[in-house]
Amino acid sequence: MINEIYGVVATGTDWKFIKLCENTIFIDKNDYFIKEIDKILGILTTNLMACPQF
Repeated sequence: MINEIYGVVATGTDWKFIKLCENTIFIDKNDYFIKEIDKILGILTTNLMACPQF
């Protein structure tokens, strides 16, 4: 059973992160820009490492 689904929406320069947990969606209110690539990669890595198959 899948408990959480992570998502990202990107225009190429602007990034937004979301998470669906059961019936609740969480939207990161921050906008991330490509010049903040360290933050973007950090968020992606943290979400991937939270998955049990990794």
